[in-house]
Amino acid sequence: MVSPVNEFTISRLVVVSFLLTILTGSVLLLLPVSRLPNVEPVSWIDALFTSASAVCVTGLTVRDTGTTFSVFGQGVILGLIQIGGLGFLTLSTYFITRFQGRGKGMRLQHRHLLEISHGFVDSVAPAQLLRAILAFTFLTELLGVLLLFIRFSETFPTDQAVWMAVFHAISAFCNAGFGLFADSMMGYRQDLLVNGTIMGLIILGGLGFLVVADLTLWCAARVRRQRESLSLHSRLVLQTTLVLILFGMLAFAAMELGGAAMGDQPLAVLLESLFLSVTTRTAGFNTVDTALLTGPTLFLVILLMAIGGSPGSTAGGMKTTTAAVCFSLLRAKARNRPRVECLERTVPDETVNKAMLVVTGYVLAIIIGILLLQLTETGQQPFNKTEGNLFLAHLFETVSALGTVGLSTGVTPTLSMGGKLVVTALMFVGRVGPLLAASAMIGAVSKIQYTFAEENVNIG
Repeated sequence: MVSPVNEFTISRLVVVSFLLTILTGSVLLLLPVSRLPNVEPVSWIDALFTSASAVCVTGLTVRDTGTTFSVFGQGVILGLIQIGGLGFLTLSTYFITRFQGRGKGMRLQHRHLLEISHGFVDSVAPAQLLRAILAFTFLTELLGVLLLFIRFSETFPTDQAVWMAVFHAISAFCNAGFGLFADSMMGYRQDLLVNGTIMGLIILGGLGFLVVADLTLWCAARVRRQRESLSLHSRLVLQTTLVLILFGMLAFAAMELGGAAMGDQPLAVLLESLFLSVTTRTAGFNTVDTALLTGPTLFLVILLMAIGGSPGSTAGGMKTTTAAVCFSLLRAKARNRPRVECLERTVPDETVNKAMLVVTGYVLAIIIGILLLQLTETGQQPFNKTEGNLFLAHLFETVSALGTVGLSTGVTPTLSMGGKLVVTALMFVGRVGPLLAASAMIGAVSKIQYTFAEENVNIG
């Protein structure tokens, strides 16, 4: 029998590992070899911010990646993105196999940790799950590299085209949003190959490893004409993702047609709206200037950023399944149903409670984040003396950081040191997740052998 970990739980080890990775990345980015010649040295706060943004696969930047960092520095950032993109599932499975022994299954507490951070794991052995994740990740990224190289090789020398294809493919699949172009993907806003490749990588990275595996097995069974059904989790993720993408695309097109950001060409607006709808799901790339979007569009972007991707993926946010369960809860209460139902299945009360806890945690984090940003950036300046759109910009920045999205209205480089620290903390909390952060601090849940008397409380 393998002895348990003495001082740290598995969850604490994961959090500490991410913190150490961020600090190591910060030190490497401070080295002279990490920046281009004749470029102003990177301050410690900018290095910390960039490292945290990469590890948390956010994409918010205070220094332009392509014009500030050398190939070595860009390689450091890309390595941090890959580590952060693979996420807690790989780190968790590593620690579990390290301390529990291979092939012996997972203890209930550790299985619960993986369910919180990356969805259901059923009876899959940790080592087997880890190998499958790595294979899926690298094969998908390789396909993205090949497709992007076709386009980049038309403009850049071969070696530079290869590096750009590698960087953007990994960044897109990991939903990081880091790019080597100063204007992100605006130079390719009408390029179907680049748009399609980036969106495909974002969606695959944001669906979740287990959903893709379930979908692959389902497709294989259909080819063999065998009866196989997708799990409720997979069906919920796929349907919610499709609905959010289509809804976002149509809404953005309706609100931005003829506007300053997208122009008045219907087909071009549809493509740019589709890309915006996909990238708001925690990716961070943009083919239009975010600062030129209208107020209603920015508000809808904020909502989509808060929802984010799916459990078990490289994406952040509250997750699509959380949004779906909460919507089903509202629908059940409106119909006076005793149970929450999704796709002809009853959702357990424990799952509903988890969803409400996630939403509550994110709302509290957003409130605290926007309050701290207002304190660090406006201080005691009267409201009528501040810029009119500053509050919306700070709200946008807060949700973008917490949802590990990376989109910005342009205020990121102008943040004070205090503001950068606030956004750095938001990115970390957004990547760790409120539930996992609480688990890391509290540890194992103790059983209570008693209950208090029940009494009703008036609500509303």
